Amino acid sequence: MNKNLIIGILVSFVLISCDCWVTIDGKVIDSKSKEPIEKVFFEFKNIKCTEIVRATAQNVETNCVFATDSTGIFFMNSDSYGLCPDNPVKIKIRKVGYKTKEMELNQGHLISDLIVELEKE
Repeated sequence: MNKNLIIGILVSFVLISCDCWVTIDGKVIDSKSKEPIEKVFFEFKNIKCTEIVRATAQNVETNCVFATDSTGIFFMNSDSYGLCPDNPVKIKIRKVGYKTKEMELNQGHLISDLIVELEKE
């Protein structure tokens, strides 16, 4: 087999394995009624997530904000930034009429079925 071909394949595997996204999904419920809460907003505190928003004639880069659907379900994901972080993922959760909550998640970069309970103010 050609030596350059082998090197090319190895480099491709290394580059592919360096991609990392932090993804979190789950549900938000009221702490007393246990009912789902819609339009709860989430954002990463220490992980980069940006999106391009068109503002008049120019594009502006802003932090990602994620929201729950009508059943309280949410999904959030970060930018791809190389090797996955060793530090905990921090998120901020807010909804008008409820106490703002910040969480530190130590489960790695793929977090599924997270249940968040919010308390009314």
